[in-house]
Amino acid sequence: MNFNILLVIFRARFGLIAFTLALCVVASLVMTILQPKTYEAETSLVLNVSGSTPFEQNSMSAQLTAGYIATQLDIISSQSVALKVVDNLQLENNEELKRALLQDHDGSMLVRDRLANKLSKSLGVEPSRDSRVVNIIFSFTDAEIAAMMANAFADAYIEKNLELNMEPAARSAVWFDDQIKVFRIRLEEAQKRLTDYQQEQGIVMIDERLDTETNRLNELSRSYVDAQADTYDVKSRQLGQNHPEYVRAIKRESSLKASLDDQKKRFLEIKQQRDGLDVLARELDTEQQAYESMLARYYETRLASQFNQTNISILNRATKPVSPSSPNLSVNLISAIMLGGILGAVLAFLVEIFDRRIRAEEDIDELFGAKLLAQV
Repeated sequence: MNFNILLVIFRARFGLIAFTLALCVVASLVMTILQPKTYEAETSLVLNVSGSTPFEQNSMSAQLTAGYIATQLDIISSQSVALKVVDNLQLENNEELKRALLQDHDGSMLVRDRLANKLSKSLGVEPSRDSRVVNIIFSFTDAEIAAMMANAFADAYIEKNLELNMEPAARSAVWFDDQIKVFRIRLEEAQKRLTDYQQEQGIVMIDERLDTETNRLNELSRSYVDAQADTYDVKSRQLGQNHPEYVRAIKRESSLKASLDDQKKRFLEIKQQRDGLDVLARELDTEQQAYESMLARYYETRLASQFNQTNISILNRATKPVSPSSPNLSVNLISAIMLGGILGAVLAFLVEIFDRRIRAEEDIDELFGAKLLAQV
């Protein structure tokens, strides 16, 4: 069976095809008329991914940006946002809206949860291609309610986003508050150890004392060296051990050596005090820096926990849709014509198979195996 024969069959069965096509068109019209109208309201949001607060200024890479936007889409579609919409609009106390939203009487769930589930089923969230714009779409049979719900979801999402940013910061602020108390105690203990050490050692102006004792040690060292030189000179002249000049030189050297030894001992004691003081001073400085760092982080988290701004902006608020999004009469008619034409052609072909007739020369050859000799 070639294409020419199919054309002949379709021409012969045109009535059936036309009837089938008309039936599909009429059915589509009836369904379009009877089908309840659905309106779609759309609210557009802009997500700023460079940082949700002034405390976060780092920009995101393209991969992190995609993950961030995907996370925000999940948050918008979450049950918690839907419940916030129910609470913000007080839907449990609005009998008119409650009847419009809830068609069933499921007693296994709370009314609040049932309302949230119904809202979630009518919600659509679509990100714009290569953009930070996110569209919140709400579909409902009432145009005014659809616009109200789309805007309510946008507001609830912004509130939820603020909560997600502020609650961790508030918990961190509480933790930092406890840690600051610990660090303050450690700082006070370090300060006390340093003060007690200074009092025990009687340390006052230790740097000046150390400089003074160092100078004195240097002077005694020079004097002792000079005394050794004088003693060596006296011995070289062989004046005798009882000679007054010899006795005087020996006594001077011995006296300077004893003074030098005492000065060294005193210098080492002061140096040891200075080393102990330096250790305690470094501990105090470390505790001071740790406390100041912890205090700065505490104030930062406190500010973050009280920062009631978000990185989300509403680009366009939803307005009451003028025309329904479904049913779409033109789309339905085009679909009905295509379906009716295809279905009519199939029915015509099937009828022809079960009620085969001679409609062309090729049919004689195919049915009877004979050639056509003449045609009147």
